[in-house]
Parts: sequence; structure tokens; C-alpha cells
Amino acid sequence: MFRFFLLSFWGITSTAFAADRIAPPAQEARAYAAVDIHAEEKVAIAAEPCDTVQRCPFFREHYQEKEFFPIRIIITNDSDRTLTLDEVRVHFISSNNDRIPAATEMEVYRRLTVYRRSYRVVESNIALDFDQFGFRSTLIAPHSTVSGYLIYDLEGVKQPFSTGQIYVKQVMVFDKKGNRELFAFEIPLAKDVPPVSSTRKP
Repeated sequence: MFRFFLLSFWGITSTAFAADRIAPPAQEARAYAAVDIHAEEKVAIAAEPCDTVQRCPFFREHYQEKEFFPIRIIITNDSDRTLTLDEVRVHFISSNNDRIPAATEMEVYRRLTVYRRSYRVVESNIALDFDQFGFRSTLIAPHSTVSGYLIYDLEGVKQPFSTGQIYVKQVMVFDKKGNRELFAFEIPLAKDVPPVSSTRKP
């Protein structure tokens, strides 16, 4: 199950130390190159990879040097209904059709601290990054946009950002008919690939 990184004690106490660690504000999902728009459902999801350290300099650790790549997921809900992400799955799909879930904090920590003596500093940096830049809510109000960074272990994946895609399923909507699942979202990461049609079943 996809793990969201909710606001915690670390996130609250780290505010004073994060003034110089600010991610750019998210735009509406349809403004991004890599996006899947479901016009009938009035929901769009976009992805913005941090394929280099320089592209996302606000992270405290250089995850890309260990083949961990943060990817920002942007969700815009233009409908009149509330969405929930309690059961959502967000996978990276490689060109070989490998489904890679977002890495956990512990998985990132284990690789980044190999052969490093300052493991406590690294542990603190990872915890702060997960809390500050991850999703802070599982609810998306009508006519609003939320975003958060997920980190993926892409070790050994060839050309992940020219051939890979983000696959999102089990986004749920509350309406008069009860809870129901939206169609799955497929988001090609290559900028020259157009958005995928939203005529699929979940």
C-alpha cells in the first residue's frame, strides 16, 4: 500500500530550520508536460521528476547520486466532490513493465548511510525531507490542487525518464452514490509524449 508522509512532530519542529528549503509552488496539474487529464471525471494528475540534483536543490540529501529519484505528483480536483487517497497506489512503470512503488524512508536511509559515519545527520535530513515535501493530507477538496514528492528507487532502470511512466490507481471519490474508484491514470514522463486518453477502466 502506498504510504503517505503525514505532518508529524518532525514537520512541526523543523519549520524554523526549513526557511531555505522551499519547493516551488505547485501549479494546476494540466499546466505540466507529463499529465493525464480525465475530462469527464474533472480530475488531472501530473508528474514532475527531479532527474538531477540541480533541478530540485531544496532537498537536503542528493538522492539522485544513489539512484533514488524524487518525483512530484500533482493532483487537481476540478469536480464538486471530495477525493480521497487513502487507498491510492502510485507506481513507477519501467519500459520493461516493472512496477516500482515509492520507496520508504527506511529504504532510502539504508542506502544513503552505507560507508558513511554521519548517519545521524543523514537520518535527520531524510526524515525532514519526507515530512516537509511529502503529501500532508489524503483528502482533496473540490476545486483544489495538492502535491507531494515521492522517492523512487530506480537503480538499474535504463532511461527512466524517457521511457517510464507514473501509474496511479484507486483514487476514490465521495458522492451520492457512495465511494467509487476513478479510472486509473497513466502519465508518460517523456515530455514529447502526449497525455494518455482517459477511457480506461480502473
